Amino acid sequence: MSRRRYTKEQIKEFQRLFDEKVKALKIELENAPVKDKLDLEICIHTYHYQRRLTWMLSSILQQKGNIPNIVINISHTDNDGTPTTEEVCNFFRKQGLNIKETLMTEKEVCNRAIARNKQMTETSSDFILFADSDMVYDTRFFENLHKQMKTNLKSETRVMGADRHSLNIEFCIKYFENDMTKYPCVVNDVANIAAKWPLKWIHGGGTAAGNFQLANVKAVTVLSKKKYTHRTHDFWRATGSDRLFRCRMGGRTAITTLPQYHLNHDRKGPELQR
Repeated sequence: MSRRRYTKEQIKEFQRLFDEKVKALKIELENAPVKDKLDLEICIHTYHYQRRLTWMLSSILQQKGNIPNIVINISHTDNDGTPTTEEVCNFFRKQGLNIKETLMTEKEVCNRAIARNKQMTETSSDFILFADSDMVYDTRFFENLHKQMKTNLKSETRVMGADRHSLNIEFCIKYFENDMTKYPCVVNDVANIAAKWPLKWIHGGGTAAGNFQLANVKAVTVLSKKKYTHRTHDFWRATGSDRLFRCRMGGRTAITTLPQYHLNHDRKGPELQR
């Protein structure tokens, strides 16, 4: 099937209409009353990352200050490791986290765009954050982000990205290969532990890659019809849907946050992950 081709004049008109929509939306968002506590849904897609996911959820559990009302939506398959993601979710619910699960089939799990479309359609939060399942957040990360969502980010309609502190790959692999901890568990003082590990680099904010994509849900509803992407053929790390989401939202912008640490890993295939 051939793609439909548009003339330059048609494309120019599409852009004009989109710009008008964005302008009106920004005015609406800027003038909207601000709640004392915003609702933030963190959407995590995971497969064979249960130990790193435990570290991530521990860091969310250990957040301090005036944080948003956080809902965590974890997409996964059944019986996907030891411990299973379901066991990790149940454990952290008992610790007090508000966790929802989006169950995927074996055929769907390689394509996180399917999960993100479901999560986006079903959310009722003010903001949504699409994140990888191997992140550890500074203890004041969400307090700082909450403050920004209520002030300088309240009328941002683009996809927002943030730098991540990506940790040394070999160090992380060796640590988790030799780790004898019984999971799931709460990893105490987890952000302080990650902060002391050797660093590979700090980057990613300008890209707004799929490991951190923050968006205003009202903006997604208006500009992208509350849909992450129309793309349904992502395959593991071949995630073209990340770029398409940014395009649907009119682009991307980098924001400044407190540190988020990436528990780096092998990239030879999903079955090798920890």
